[in-house]
Amino acid sequence: MNKDAVKQKTSLFSVFFTFAVDNLGATIVFPIFAPLFLNSSQKLFGPDIPMSYKTTMLGIFLGIYPLMQFIFSPILGEYADHHGRKRALLLTTFLTFIGYLMSAWSIHHHTLIGIFISRLIMGIGAGNLSICLSTLSDLSPGPRKKERYFSYGSAIAGFTFILGPFVGGKLSDPTINPLFSAAFPMLIGGILGIANVLFILFAFAETLERKSTTPFDFIKGIHNIQMALKTETIRPLYLIYFFYLFSWNIIFLFVPAFVVQNFHLSNSRIGDICAILGVCWIFGTGVLHRILNRTLSSKGILLGSFVFFAAMVVFVPYPHHLHTFLYIIGGCTILSGLIWPLCTGAISNAAPSQIQGKVMGLSQSMLSLTMLLASLLGGVFLHAHSMVPFVFSSLSVLIAAALLLKTKLISK
Repeated sequence: MNKDAVKQKTSLFSVFFTFAVDNLGATIVFPIFAPLFLNSSQKLFGPDIPMSYKTTMLGIFLGIYPLMQFIFSPILGEYADHHGRKRALLLTTFLTFIGYLMSAWSIHHHTLIGIFISRLIMGIGAGNLSICLSTLSDLSPGPRKKERYFSYGSAIAGFTFILGPFVGGKLSDPTINPLFSAAFPMLIGGILGIANVLFILFAFAETLERKSTTPFDFIKGIHNIQMALKTETIRPLYLIYFFYLFSWNIIFLFVPAFVVQNFHLSNSRIGDICAILGVCWIFGTGVLHRILNRTLSSKGILLGSFVFFAAMVVFVPYPHHLHTFLYIIGGCTILSGLIWPLCTGAISNAAPSQIQGKVMGLSQSMLSLTMLLASLLGGVFLHAHSMVPFVFSSLSVLIAAALLLKTKLISK
């Protein structure tokens, strides 16, 4: 194997490792934050702090990560075009490493402001998704290879979607091992973070051949949104996608908080539930989608999935038995996994080839935005009544279905 081939393989591994570490940072906190914020025994809040304040703060702390991704992803992508992929990846992976360590220290010392700052730092670091995708494009000798590399990245994201909550739940449960605590998974994340920095530093070779000579644009993300939304065929699809994502995120982000309040589960059991939901998602997006797509139209599958999801999700808070709850929330997750590729595919099909990158980048920004809104509103809804988030989820997906009825989907 020649020297260039070795550099390509080590650079690819470095990018895929960055994918994994960033996605772990996003999901590892799901089984940690709900008990940390809502259980008085965790000592993060005083005994007299009302539950409404705790659930609101939980929403804010879940939301700061996607907010930073939404703001900094286009800025970091622009930075990488001007100063190179390696410098941008070194900066972002180092921020992720610092964020992990600060999270571990702050959780151990029950420092609320420290946890907030650490999530802010990690969210900025995780804004390097656009850099990773650009790097994979640089390393691709042709369109087929690019699609394969992107699919590898998607598979890694799906795997860490399951692994992150599972590992976070197990490593934060002291009943499994006295060494484990809420801070321990973040310490392990810090070790992975510094390994990531070293891989970028020593194993990654710069892939950008020609640096951009245009002026640096700090608000490129806003310009991309304006360009994408000028396309008439895309605008209604983004609205459908927005209401679907809001519906799903308001459920997924607050399932840990719901089971803490209603079933009093440990961190380890919460991690198990998140992992089960990850398997359900993969079944919906990988198996059920392939089966139904052979015989039914995309619009028909979407409409049916929206209606079934809206009908099922309102029953999520009713079961008094955990197994029944899991059957219902698992069914909702399968449907959501079925919906996601259909929505993103419809958006891609409606976009001209010359703005595909901008359109799909905006789709990623919309995901971050709905996670932010769902985090902020979900905490308030959850305190008002355990039923409220699920009612809003049902209404949101019904709005998506109503918009879809008036929208024509383009097939390619």
